[in-house]
Amino acid sequence: MNKGIMQRWTVLFAVLMLIVGNLAFVQPAANAAALDNAVTIKAIDENGEVVLPLTAVEIEEGETAYDVLQEAGEKNDAEIEATMGEYGAFITGIGGASPTGDAYWSFNINGIGAAVGASTHQAANGDHYLFAITEWPSPSVTAKVSVIGKDGAELISEESVELMQGASAYGALIQAASKHDLSVQATVDNTFFTYINNIGNTELGANDYWSVGVNGSDLNSSIVDYTIQQDDHVQLTLHTYEPPSDPDPEEPGEPEEPADPEPTEPVEEADPITDEVINENIANILSYINTTNVSVTYGNEWWVWGLANANEEIPSSYVTSVKDRVKSVEGNFRNIYDLEKVIMGLSAAGQDASSVEGYDLVEALVSHASLDNPIINMNIYALLAVDSGQYETPEGFREEQVEAILELELDGGGWSFVGSAPSPDITGMALAALAPYKEQAEVKAAIDRAVTYLSEAQGETGGYNIDSNGGDASESIAQAIIGLASAGVDPSGEAFTKEGGNLLQHLMKFKQADGGFSHLQDDEASSSMSTQQALLALAAYQNFVNGSGLVYQFDLESGETPEDPEQPETEQPGEADPEQPEEGQPNETDPEQTEQPTDQDDNDEVQPEQSKNGESGAKTTPVKKKAGEKLPETGTNTMAIMIAGLGLLLIGFILFYFNRKRKTA
Repeated sequence: MNKGIMQRWTVLFAVLMLIVGNLAFVQPAANAAALDNAVTIKAIDENGEVVLPLTAVEIEEGETAYDVLQEAGEKNDAEIEATMGEYGAFITGIGGASPTGDAYWSFNINGIGAAVGASTHQAANGDHYLFAITEWPSPSVTAKVSVIGKDGAELISEESVELMQGASAYGALIQAASKHDLSVQATVDNTFFTYINNIGNTELGANDYWSVGVNGSDLNSSIVDYTIQQDDHVQLTLHTYEPPSDPDPEEPGEPEEPADPEPTEPVEEADPITDEVINENIANILSYINTTNVSVTYGNEWWVWGLANANEEIPSSYVTSVKDRVKSVEGNFRNIYDLEKVIMGLSAAGQDASSVEGYDLVEALVSHASLDNPIINMNIYALLAVDSGQYETPEGFREEQVEAILELELDGGGWSFVGSAPSPDITGMALAALAPYKEQAEVKAAIDRAVTYLSEAQGETGGYNIDSNGGDASESIAQAIIGLASAGVDPSGEAFTKEGGNLLQHLMKFKQADGGFSHLQDDEASSSMSTQQALLALAAYQNFVNGSGLVYQFDLESGETPEDPEQPETEQPGEADPEQPEEGQPNETDPEQTEQPTDQDDNDEVQPEQSKNGESGAKTTPVKKKAGEKLPETGTNTMAIMIAGLGLLLIGFILFYFNRKRKTA
């Protein structure tokens, strides 16, 4: 071949390689996107362990659930084994898991067993499929679902549904909605999975959205990603997001001479929160309880805790209803939250939870199966429960709960129910649980980080603007107050005083005419949940000022909070102890005596919060923090490609130069 032709081909090849290299350098686009027609799918073994992770699969017309299963298997490199028979595909293995004995793979659609096989069911947009190894009859769980629409209208009022064990909160919603002939419009995203667009024929404004909560805590992940536990309460509420208004852009024109600035009106100073103000608001809440005929019985433990801290007698109806429940379940509460709250409720009523109708509820908690694989609320309430009456527990139990909370602390401080973003609600609860153990170095460090988080996350109005709460919610403020006061940190101090006031002053903005408190400031009616938590927050702050104990610890003999618990520390790291107000002195805050949070408050990676004046027995060995999950590697090896491309370009240039020189020689 002619040398000149060879050189030209060499140059052309180098240029082509350079182009390819630069194309490869382009970063891949993000994968997250809403899918037009899709479902979600998941598979678990007989122990509830995930063998096929939650996956979004786009479907075409005519595809079956079995087709979806195969596609999900390919996406996750999970082998799907099945035999074909007269009734379609008989699944024998998913992701290496296979049933033994009389067990089989069950196929469930939106929380309940399917009437047809997976290869027969036509996949429909928004469906959620669960495959689970089980035996006949399949185990089930019962949950409640509430849906609150526009202007507080109850679309579904605590509807009870029975679901397949392993079902999601989305399945609970679908089944409850079907009982009320309500449609559920949902969108499936290949990264964020299922989110709710609308329920029923609710007219939605431009900024309206449905928030999802479980057992009073906001869900920070997809509704389809939460596995229902026995007696869970799924709550959906319609909220309106108020975006900040942007100033109108100025039209270009002739520059004007700067005008003298108009004097700005000073922000109205919030009223100081004195002992008299606290007592008045507690009295108003007690009036709200009477006028709204609140039923203080089993299941309403928040009211019981609040009444005990207000020095009100707990109605005998509560203890009677709890004893009836204990007898009916023979001391075996399947839902650990119910058990934990009942122990605290009995303690508040002056009753010994270790001896109720012949059953030891404390022992039932210590040995409860849910603590084998708990989520953070279980550990928090477990500490609060055993410390509520200073109950004796097996050696190491309290230490295990503290360590579990610490391990769930998020990077940067604080805790969350689910997800990687800290929540003021869960952080406040964790602080309250950890408070009795703050003398331990690891606990103290986690508390300090949580305090810092709560201070930095607080907005200029004085509250916490959380999208999943619908904005600035009173419950977040209340939980922060309870946690801080329990840990010995002043929630009205300088670190928690913003332009719109401190946490206590901001909480007062949610007061309603009937004595209750609302969820959001714009709400026109009181919320039972908001009022319960506001009552406990006011009591916690009052206890902090007067040095009269923690709101979740009670005297079993009198049903009152202990008078001489460990005094909460008021010293912030790096600061001197501020003077404590004398007993009975008005609860006004001196700005010069406020505490500065140290590193990271409640929602830190330490995560033990809300334990009572129990034994400070948490382990002192170092606790390994749980780092946030690493994002998937989406970038290419750009540096190597750039170097290769530049090298090819240089080679091509050299060849071209020598070729031109020969021609001109």
